[in-house]
Amino acid sequence: MNFGKALTDIATAPARAALAIADAGLSMATGAVGMAQRTLGEAADGGAGSASFATMLGLNDAVERANRLARLMDDDAPLGRALAPNGPLDRLLRPGGLVDQLTTEGGLLDRLTAENGAVGRAVAPGGLVDQVMAEGGLVDRMTTDDGALSRVIAPGGLADQLLANDGLVERVLREDGVADRLLAEGGLLDTLTDPNGPLLKLADVADTLNRLAPGLEALAPTIDALHEAVITLSQVVNPLSNIADRIPLPGRRPRARSASRAVTSRRIIDVEE
Repeated sequence: MNFGKALTDIATAPARAALAIADAGLSMATGAVGMAQRTLGEAADGGAGSASFATMLGLNDAVERANRLARLMDDDAPLGRALAPNGPLDRLLRPGGLVDQLTTEGGLLDRLTAENGAVGRAVAPGGLVDQVMAEGGLVDRMTTDDGALSRVIAPGGLADQLLANDGLVERVLREDGVADRLLAEGGLLDTLTDPNGPLLKLADVADTLNRLAPGLEALAPTIDALHEAVITLSQVVNPLSNIADRIPLPGRRPRARSASRAVTSRRIIDVEE
């Protein structure tokens, strides 16, 4: 009888171990769920043990940060509107959008970072960066005791005025402020990044001008040749018109030939004087 019971215990031991592990996992999950409910204000009173367990794992802080991020990304929040489908950020980053046009091969970024581009000239020896950082240059003048930077960070200076209560920064970032209006649906940023907006139209105009430039350069020799041809034709037509004037035709009175008059050279008069 005891031998049969021992065999039964041995046979059911793995199942009992699995049930014990599952029970422990359920206990941990129950504690985590209780902590999340209390964080959201939905938990009932009691459960200090679960709260201490959640605090030990750092879950309270994680849930609080997640809730804060969710509030920032609400549909009516500035960040949520910027990240919404077909929003400003989506239109900037979509294939063929403004970012693609700026970073495409031969685009603005390529032209800026080319070997002889604006950035290369700025960082070259003796370029703009060297001139700004040189002794007595712009940076030296700004960081002197009575320079522009000192005046900005002085008490009551520009920095204090910008960061003061109801200052420029607060007016820009407060609810329904400048930032909200810029990022609002139909706002300035929305209008600029619209598929038919001015930024994309400006990029199309720049591409058109780039395509026209080689054709205009190729037309330059033709324009020069046309100019020379006009001069040659004028030299041929003028004598012919003089001959035509001398042919007597019925009903036309011949023009009296103007008496030739000696013209004194201006240069000779100046020398004699």
